Amino acid sequence: MPQASSRVRHSTSSCFALCSPPPFRIWPTPEPGSWQSLIFWGLFRGGMVLTFVTAALDWNSTPLLDWTRFIPGLPLGLIGLFITVCGYFNLGLGNTYCGADGLVTGGLYRFSRNPQYTASIIGLVGLSIGANSLLTIALSTVMVGAYVMMALVEEDWLKQLYGAPYRDYCMQTARFLDLQGLLALVERRKPSRQTS
Repeated sequence: MPQASSRVRHSTSSCFALCSPPPFRIWPTPEPGSWQSLIFWGLFRGGMVLTFVTAALDWNSTPLLDWTRFIPGLPLGLIGLFITVCGYFNLGLGNTYCGADGLVTGGLYRFSRNPQYTASIIGLVGLSIGANSLLTIALSTVMVGAYVMMALVEEDWLKQLYGAPYRDYCMQTARFLDLQGLLALVERRKPSRQTS
């Protein structure tokens, strides 16, 4: 159990570091290679690795779910991973790592201001269901909290960086998921049926 509490403490410290006042705030990082960047990415990646390692080592330790957990868990995990990777290509690596390579509002960003975070959260839910582990659920919850805080903290930075265009984008696009927009897109793509 000491290992579990140290894992949760590590992930929780990542979340609190996001909320520190400037100049100690570590997200968004001012530039690659800065102390904030090194600390943030070390804590964040460490938290993610810890979550995945815990899922593997504590696999199926909770007798709550049977094999049917894979029916929702596997698709959620794979969809989350796929959309996250697509988001890197859509946003570009520069912007992904706190660059200012231009405001991206197309592609996945039509349906969410934070599609990578949203997809990663979906993936963590899938991992938690599939792993059937209370420790994985706890760590995933901390990482979901980190994603939510990252989205909230970076909004002021993006408003300063892009001004009115970003504010307009915020008014038109959901922070995490525009479900109505996605459903409307699916409806438009359905073939129309002719009745005779």
